[in-house]
Amino acid sequence: MTAAAQDGPVQPVTRMVWRLTELPRPAGPHPRLAGMRVLLIGGEQDVAAGVERALKEHGALVRRGPDGPGPVDAIVDLTVGRPYGPDPAASAGVWRRALTETVTALRGAYDDWAAETAADRLFYLAVSYLGGGMGQHPRDGLEQPLGGIWAGLAKTLHREFPNVGARVVDIDLAASAELPGIVAAELGRTGEIEVGYRDGRRFTLTPEARPVAAPALTLGPEDTVLISGGGRGIGWELARSLAARHGARVVVTGREPFPSGDEPWFGADEAGWKRYEKDVWAGRAKGESPALIRGRLARTRRLWELARHMTGARREGLRVEYARCDVTDRAQVRELIRRVTGPAGGRLAGVVHNAGVDTAARLPKKTDEEILRTVEVKIEGFLNVFEAVRDRDLKFFCSVGSLTGRLGGMVGQLEYAAANDGLARLGQWAARRAAFPVMTLAWPTWDRIGLIANFAAALRYMAAIDVADGLERWRAELLGASEGEVTFVGPLGRAIDPGQAVGYPVVPALPGFATAYPKIFHLGEVTAYQPHAHLAARVVLDPERTPALGDFRIDGAPALPPSLLLENALRAAEWLVPEDFPELRADRLEEIVVPLSLLRLDGPAIRLVREARGFHDGHDWIVEVRYRHEGAGDGAEASLRIVHQTGGPRPPAPPRPAVRQTTTLRSGPPFLLWRGAVVPVSGWTPGDRPVAEVPRCPPADLWATPLVPGTALPVGALENVVRHGTTQGDGLSATADPLVIGRIAVHSAERGPTRVEGDPSLGVWRITDAHSGDPVATVSGFPGPLGNTTE
Repeated sequence: MTAAAQDGPVQPVTRMVWRLTELPRPAGPHPRLAGMRVLLIGGEQDVAAGVERALKEHGALVRRGPDGPGPVDAIVDLTVGRPYGPDPAASAGVWRRALTETVTALRGAYDDWAAETAADRLFYLAVSYLGGGMGQHPRDGLEQPLGGIWAGLAKTLHREFPNVGARVVDIDLAASAELPGIVAAELGRTGEIEVGYRDGRRFTLTPEARPVAAPALTLGPEDTVLISGGGRGIGWELARSLAARHGARVVVTGREPFPSGDEPWFGADEAGWKRYEKDVWAGRAKGESPALIRGRLARTRRLWELARHMTGARREGLRVEYARCDVTDRAQVRELIRRVTGPAGGRLAGVVHNAGVDTAARLPKKTDEEILRTVEVKIEGFLNVFEAVRDRDLKFFCSVGSLTGRLGGMVGQLEYAAANDGLARLGQWAARRAAFPVMTLAWPTWDRIGLIANFAAALRYMAAIDVADGLERWRAELLGASEGEVTFVGPLGRAIDPGQAVGYPVVPALPGFATAYPKIFHLGEVTAYQPHAHLAARVVLDPERTPALGDFRIDGAPALPPSLLLENALRAAEWLVPEDFPELRADRLEEIVVPLSLLRLDGPAIRLVREARGFHDGHDWIVEVRYRHEGAGDGAEASLRIVHQTGGPRPPAPPRPAVRQTTTLRSGPPFLLWRGAVVPVSGWTPGDRPVAEVPRCPPADLWATPLVPGTALPVGALENVVRHGTTQGDGLSATADPLVIGRIAVHSAERGPTRVEGDPSLGVWRITDAHSGDPVATVSGFPGPLGNTTE
């Protein structure tokens, strides 16, 4: 494994499997059902009728056809609610009709759903029938394994509709009588995207880091490995590796005939290919569209890459062969297996189903046939190859999946994610019916190879895997005879959105946990969201998860530490980034106003409403954040501006005040007390420009337990940034520039810059007007066993 630079495009990955974990059952149907306009599609007639009755009993307005009047607030998709049939043609027809109905319904709702900014109105609920444990429970029947198609689609809907709450409910077909009640209980709820019901219990899937098993088999010159779609991309990298490392015979496939050798580009290197491209553009016929030229060049480049790979392998003496085969054609697959295992073929030791296509575009720009073709290559290709070899003595059967299926895809990958999650669940079904191990490997983006057309855009979602590391991991899975779905997860990118964040359990074993979890912890319950512009949420902090709530007191009563409020604001700003997802760095906080009355806990917890808005201001990206109490409250409002650098040229910085200090900015009651029990008390460095220093806290001492977020701001130091906001006198605000302890410029609301003087050995400080010398506040209690008492 090559070393990866921090925040570089290629990062280490963690091998993870997904295990069942129990969830509490909902107390009953959600109040949102009353008046909800629901479109009900798919499923068997009797089950659908039961679901319709149950939803109507709770006030929902249900219709069965997509052509009804007016918009809909929810789509309940009962998908393919019958057992998987042995007739491949009939089975393919069933899922194609059901998926077309789904796509038609989504197209009908598209304009309304895409424009929605409220996060608590729209819902999509799909049902799968693997057994109630998403295929992971040992007693799951897997009667209808194709439900993974809708699971992958649901997990990617947020890329088309940022404010649709998606959920996939898995049950056993034998428990279909329970489905009406389950749908009524689940519809309208947010949280985990995947839930299952079996034996009266409710489950979800949680990632768990687990090492690959030790090698259990060998590969050698007597073995043949078949790789569908292996002439290019990561399939080719594996083919070449197996032939070079093990001397195995490897057969790769593709739909196109192998080039004859007479083509003008045959044998050209990369520079030669560029010259060919230039000649094609120069010779474009009058009226020929650029899109047509680009499409033709893309097809030709695929053949050029295939020819280059195969001729290079021959020169190196590698036993790699090419066979033409469309894996969606069952007759062609049977003939392929017959040829591969002929008298001179040797033993067929393993199969890798790698074939796949991806048309990256939003739903309105795709045809039904394009969508069905993407799913067909993965699903029908798998079924055709598996049925052709299921009675053979293979060492392994490996499907090449994608994290788009497990965690949701990128923009434009709705059906690609559907195909890959369908593939993973289909693999679980196949494993019950084969004597050899069946595995699905869900990969992130590989470093600049594979189906991803825009590598830079892909990095917004997750870091890429190093090619050499990926190949070693792939070989280890094959030789270890792995089974089931295995995922390789890297650090999440900046394009994670709120719907995706709350849909999956976040565990410390996930790469990038220390960065991702604080952002998710501080997200709150989103009530409105407009990507790149606006985020509104309810924020509830309680002592059980945030022990620092007991560290800061107002007149003896527990209160929210101002630094925790500012930490929450900074994390909220991380959800609002410009549309091109640039690298951002929080440069400074401005116009900070925090009324003390806002910080008081409401009973055992504090409940706030937060609004964040992002916009450009020259070369800066600004996020303005405001807080108020949920409900009537007292009208107090906190606010601040977070200024981010976006990397462009910057104007000269304005002059800074000569004196800067971190300290409490309010004299008189209410009295503030910082106990220091959780967040250590500051120490002080004397001098002309005193600086507060906070000891670095161990993780267990920060804001949340047992899963502890890091802090974007130094803890404790910004207890100073408060504004009382009463008629007793003018409050004070502060500007942090940059985000470093002891760099808080103190300003009076009317007096302007202030001067801080005092004796650090006595822990007493006077804040005076920098021009007139008039007193503003007296601060005492630094250092001390309790610290920070303002008088």
